[in-house]
Formats: sequence, C-alpha cells, structure tokens
Amino acid sequence: MALYTFYPTRPDGLAPSFEAVECASDAVAVTHAIEVLGEHAAASHVVVWQGHRCVMTFPRGTPLKLRAAAGR
Repeated sequence: MALYTFYPTRPDGLAPSFEAVECASDAVAVTHAIEVLGEHAAASHVVVWQGHRCVMTFPRGTPLKLRAAAGR
C-alpha cells in the first residue's frame, strides 16, 4: 500500500490540516477524499498527493458519475 496525503482546502486556498493514510490504489484514495470532505465542512475541495505526485484535486459537489471516473 502507498501513503497518500489529503489536504482539505478552503475556498481561500488554505489547507489548515492534512491527513496521511495508506491506500491500496488511487480508486481507494477517491473514496477517502469523499470522506475527508464530509469531515471538513469548510473545505471546498481536497487535494490528494502520493509522494511527489499530485493524484487529484477533488471539489465538493462533484457528481457521482465523475467521482466514479476519477477512481479509474
């Protein structure tokens, strides 16, 4: 498993916290990104990194169809 870092980010661009979680794949990281947004009401999006690789920027309100596609 790889270590992913999740940054719940406010509309002003500030990410006041982060969470590091081991995930089996990018698809699992998408699922966790959804959970992170649920836990941080002030966040407009979550930025996900795996090491030096930016995996995704996941905005709040992304339709479920796009969420599934992001995990592919």
